[in-house]
Amino acid sequence: MPKRRKQARKIKRLQCPVCCNSEMMVFFQAESLPVFCNVLWDSRSKAMAAPLSKIHLAYCHECGLLYNVAFDRTLMQYSAAYENSLHFSQRFQQWAQDTAGRLVQKYQLHDKDIIEIGCGQGDFLKILQRLSNNRVLGFDPSYKPEQTAPPALTIIPKAYSEVSSDYPVDFICCRHVLEHIDRPLEFLKNIRSSIGQRKDCVVYFEVPNALHSLEHLGLWDIIYEHCSYFTSESLANLFLRAGFEPIEVAERYDGQFLTIEARPGNDNAGTVSNCKRVVANIRHLIDTFQNVYREKVHSWRSTLSKLGSQNSRIVIWGAGSKGTTFVNTLNISYKQIEYIVDVNPRKSGKFVPGTAQCIVGPDFLKKYRPDTTIIMNPIYQSEILTAIHELGIVTNVLLG
Repeated sequence: MPKRRKQARKIKRLQCPVCCNSEMMVFFQAESLPVFCNVLWDSRSKAMAAPLSKIHLAYCHECGLLYNVAFDRTLMQYSAAYENSLHFSQRFQQWAQDTAGRLVQKYQLHDKDIIEIGCGQGDFLKILQRLSNNRVLGFDPSYKPEQTAPPALTIIPKAYSEVSSDYPVDFICCRHVLEHIDRPLEFLKNIRSSIGQRKDCVVYFEVPNALHSLEHLGLWDIIYEHCSYFTSESLANLFLRAGFEPIEVAERYDGQFLTIEARPGNDNAGTVSNCKRVVANIRHLIDTFQNVYREKVHSWRSTLSKLGSQNSRIVIWGAGSKGTTFVNTLNISYKQIEYIVDVNPRKSGKFVPGTAQCIVGPDFLKKYRPDTTIIMNPIYQSEILTAIHELGIVTNVLLG
């Protein structure tokens, strides 16, 4: 196994970033995981030198937020090297199309001004623009204009907070960004302030569902990039505190995502007295999560050791956060598992941070012929099995 490097300096956040409560319970600890799962590297040596840090996940007894008390925001510099697009998956494309269509219909988004915060390469914006002739504007510091196919979009390669808020806007969407923000209340209050008196401006946010991860033992969902983890109750609570009135909070994408739609609230919308929080089930889940984590890590190490003794040729399918966390948590050398498969062509030829597996496209498997394929996200299982069949490969499939 490769030696683990010295991590980034230790940080402890002594107060909840939402309610400032200091009563917290640390229930999960990982001492050496990549700072960025979605920054890939051009060489194996650079990948092995990628920065690592600690995750000490805590539960706030007051507002229900789960967050990394060891998070250091100075390590997080998002740039064009960041690549986490899922839009090359047909399953995800359909989800994005259905979501955009639902929002357009529900909020009559026709000939409107729409802003997306953290828009990536603008895939979701293009759908909103195409559906109803909307005027769209995106913000993302990781935006790479050379990768954007026509029709051209206006995307500003900066964080939304770094620019003027004077842009016209009827609808704001922000998908899989809030969990990266170490001061989520401040972030949302700034958005609320930018909306001003436009009380008909609806906001739509999408985040990973912490309850789903806890219930389904999604150990590979815990990553350093995500400093905050939300349940439906803590998410609604946060928006109320920020001056929004939640319209709907829902579990979607087979329960893996939480979505919230909200409108600007009244001046006293920050009160949370009417925000019901269901904490008993959460307490039960987090009380057992660390033990289950150890057991699952031990089980996977035993499985991989057995496969190694049989000289089984193994690949992992999914070079996103789950795959990167899987190989790093188990400290799997690239000599043990050399390749990770991903349908995103922008990742091909790159190397995974920490353990330095090479990322390849599905067609590579025609030549490589793996004996065992480990699928990292069960929601893509059907899509992946179809691809494997079309490639003419016979392989034993395991779910990560």
